[in-house]
Amino acid sequence: MNFWNQLPLFRLLIPLILGVLCSIFLSTNKEIVFYVFVLFFLLFLMTIFLKKITKKYRNRWMFGFSVYLLLFAFALLITPYYQSIDKANHFAQKHSDYCIVQLLEDAIEKEKSVKMEVEIIAINDINNFTNTIGNAIVYLEKDSNSLKLKYGDKLVVISNWKKIDKPTNPSQFDYKKFLANSDIFHQQYLTNMHWKMFEKQKGFSVRATAFMWQKRLLDVLKSHHFEQQELAVSSALLLGYKDMLDRDTILTYSSSGAMHILAVSGLHVGIIYLVLSSLLFFFDKIKYGNYMKAFLLVLALWAYAFLTGLSPSVLRAATMFSFVTIGSSLKRQTNIYNTLAASAFVLILYNPYIILKVGFQLSYLAVLGIVYLQPKLYNLYRTSNWLLDKIWAITTVSIAAQLATFPLGMYYFHQFPNYFLLSNLFVIPLATFIINGGILLFIISAIPVLPTYIAWAVNKMLLFLNFSVEWVDSLPYSLTLGISISILETILVYLIILLLIPALIQRNWKGVKVALSLSVLLISYQIYEKMTMQKQQYFVVYDVPNESAIDFVDGSENYFLSTEKLNNDQSKMRFHIMHYRWERRVKKSTLIPDLFSKQNYFRNGNYIQFFNTKILLWDDSFKMPNNISQMQFHFHLVTILESTAEYQQNRDKKLLTQAFLPRVIKHKDWMCCFHEQQKQSVSHQETSPVEPHAWNWV
Repeated sequence: MNFWNQLPLFRLLIPLILGVLCSIFLSTNKEIVFYVFVLFFLLFLMTIFLKKITKKYRNRWMFGFSVYLLLFAFALLITPYYQSIDKANHFAQKHSDYCIVQLLEDAIEKEKSVKMEVEIIAINDINNFTNTIGNAIVYLEKDSNSLKLKYGDKLVVISNWKKIDKPTNPSQFDYKKFLANSDIFHQQYLTNMHWKMFEKQKGFSVRATAFMWQKRLLDVLKSHHFEQQELAVSSALLLGYKDMLDRDTILTYSSSGAMHILAVSGLHVGIIYLVLSSLLFFFDKIKYGNYMKAFLLVLALWAYAFLTGLSPSVLRAATMFSFVTIGSSLKRQTNIYNTLAASAFVLILYNPYIILKVGFQLSYLAVLGIVYLQPKLYNLYRTSNWLLDKIWAITTVSIAAQLATFPLGMYYFHQFPNYFLLSNLFVIPLATFIINGGILLFIISAIPVLPTYIAWAVNKMLLFLNFSVEWVDSLPYSLTLGISISILETILVYLIILLLIPALIQRNWKGVKVALSLSVLLISYQIYEKMTMQKQQYFVVYDVPNESAIDFVDGSENYFLSTEKLNNDQSKMRFHIMHYRWERRVKKSTLIPDLFSKQNYFRNGNYIQFFNTKILLWDDSFKMPNNISQMQFHFHLVTILESTAEYQQNRDKKLLTQAFLPRVIKHKDWMCCFHEQQKQSVSHQETSPVEPHAWNWV
């Protein structure tokens, strides 16, 4: 309890976060919330003026409780105002033919287009322009003009905004929700005929200057002729510029547990902080030197954030370590947890929706894990050997960070890198040398000859880094895929960690018993889920561009109707399909040919029977038989494009709606397909499956 009393800022952060979450996920009336805030504010004032009552020991909780209620109501009150979509001057609230947009980032080159985030600053209203607010995503046809666009440029574009769609497959990454957390709800694609330059960036802009310097430093790396992979990794590691990374490199680093070094964030800023803090040690011996040291450290951290383009992740990390620096410079003793809470407090007040960002959650959890667990783990083993001591220190940092983040990582990413300890033995030291070597290269880049030797050394370290990561990834069972846990299970895992580890270190067997009891509860829930999934019977039509993809699931068995090409394309499978299979605990999948027979499943070309459900697959290869009107189907799966002549002709004949089709399912209609089939699964259990030979197959 004494430890908890030493964390006032940490305790104040809890009602603020709860208020933000309630505002986001619960439908709250703004007027009622305002009155609640006023009520709690009056309650807070009462606790201040009625000192005779609140000063008594038994009543001291009243003041703290009133502060918690006030912070909770304050978060409820302010959170809705951070999203502009419902405001009267949002660009989507009025119709317009064209608008003026301003780039919020440099143009990002994609495979077939140029992407940029923009702010819509004005729309045409009859013959006048009206100032507006709101951000959106714009994709432009790729050409020499669109590739030259920079932060701050203003364009006139056609107003053809479309709302960002929800995911069309179950359990697919929700891009709409992801962008909504950044107050973005619309996007559009424009050819070079539908936009023109209105005004180039004028005057001084901190962000524009940051992007300019990022590009200049990127040119420094390019000028030293790194190989493609080494250039991509170095630009991501040093500058936070990830556009050159290919998917294979990203997957390799992710599988080996080294993905965290490819995004400039807490690790990179922490390395800069530790190195500079060590170099400025002499300030500790000077009067008021601690303040000078803190000033220089904060200045250096924000200079590095500036050079990396002021990305959200590095801004978050720079804010966090700035508070740590200021806190450590004070003569009176400060608590690191209060310092971290203060930085989080400021970031949440700046943008409450930041708590929904995965990077924010993982950053603070990793730092909290390192701060709390690493010293305790490190003290479990001591050695006089310098090399072993450094290896053990790195190992304990990795274990502490992983213990703090792996439940959330499994919840979001459904995977666990089994050899994260091994990879981090190489990654953390190499990243430290590469970051410092890269910064030195940038500083002396104008000096002749010397930068060449620095670049050579950095390049060799990058080669060894990539080799190490690829080697770890190539080891057997390097990655556990298909993990699916609910938010309830994630909370249970965290409770077990929070109870078990301190209990083991302090040898508190009561805490161990409680943690083991929660573990039994978690395992029981997992067993219940598995038993429930063994009874599942459904089919689902996935929306995969230019592909047919249908799962027929019976328990943990799955029959997959698709092409060999899609089945072998792990990138598309993981994005569109695998997440739902993992959620439903479908482990085994069989790609079915045109003629296939199994218990409860039969396929003959375009005719499918799944339990007692009869399905006609209407695709480009389907040839309609003469006696089709005599056949009865429960579902008709349309997998041809609506624009094709065959589809139009058949629709005109009304074959799809009159003769034999009670239900038409299209690719993007998986929700109806899934839920109807779930309702029918009851009848599957109540009636015996129809044998394939009992149906009049063509």
